[in-house]
Amino acid sequence: MAENQTIRPIILDIGTLNEISARLFDRAEQITQITLADLAMDLRLAARCCDHLAHIRFIISEIADKTSDPATAQDLRDLRTDVEF
Repeated sequence: MAENQTIRPIILDIGTLNEISARLFDRAEQITQITLADLAMDLRLAARCCDHLAHIRFIISEIADKTSDPATAQDLRDLRTDVEF
């Protein structure tokens, strides 16, 4: 990597996870060589994981908004806090 390039952190919010999921599905579909079949399968699995994680985070947000117990609501909000890599 060139010295003048900086690595930006990736925030795994719902929109980013959905974007990654779609991009991985698209890239997996572009792989046509039989020797890359395992890689394509792994990319599809990773895309499904991103899609599922985005859905889980959305549901957690919905439940946090609906609960009447403040401590539970805060615990749920803490579960869906954005993660940086």
